[in-house]
Amino acid sequence: MTGSLDLHVRVCHGDPLAMAGLVSLLGQEPGFHLQAGEGPDEAIVDVVVADHARALSLLASAQPLDLPGGAGGFRVPCIVVLTRRSKEGEVMQAIASGVHGYVCQDANPVELMDAIRCAARGGSVYLCKRTKTLLRHDAPRTGFTAREEDVLRFLVKGDCNKGIARKLGISASTVKTHVSRICEKLHVGSRAQVAVTAKQRGLVRV
Repeated sequence: MTGSLDLHVRVCHGDPLAMAGLVSLLGQEPGFHLQAGEGPDEAIVDVVVADHARALSLLASAQPLDLPGGAGGFRVPCIVVLTRRSKEGEVMQAIASGVHGYVCQDANPVELMDAIRCAARGGSVYLCKRTKTLLRHDAPRTGFTAREEDVLRFLVKGDCNKGIARKLGISASTVKTHVSRICEKLHVGSRAQVAVTAKQRGLVRV
């Protein structure tokens, strides 16, 4: 994809080699005005390219806006994640946090350029080919409820139903029901398979 739109792009990446490569790569792209590293909030920037951790940090620290009529809101930057993290849970966490693009570090450079331009235009979340394949093949999306996520977290730690029930303040039979639903959503047949699958897909941080 090509585009003549002039864009101010900031690169904030924790990996020094990735940072240097991005500065070199994006600095050669026509229409891109590059900024490297952290910058003041008032600096003009259309898109931020960041690693997974910095992207979530930037979104979590979004500045509140004073909108007409007393309406609330936040100054949320357009962020494209460039990362080695490619587990489903990590991708979904970033998307849920509000990133505008998710690109794996082994993706074609053209995909990164497309992601930056897509984010600047305000289009739908851009996913590189590898990420699309990951979500398409590892899905169906789990869609856990908040309580199921709680149960899953303790289940992965190896807690029994009674132990989980005690920690969550619910009955053991309710925990059993949640475990059954989790198994259905992950398409597995045992607690052990739940633990393995959840870890492999990055669905829970113990």
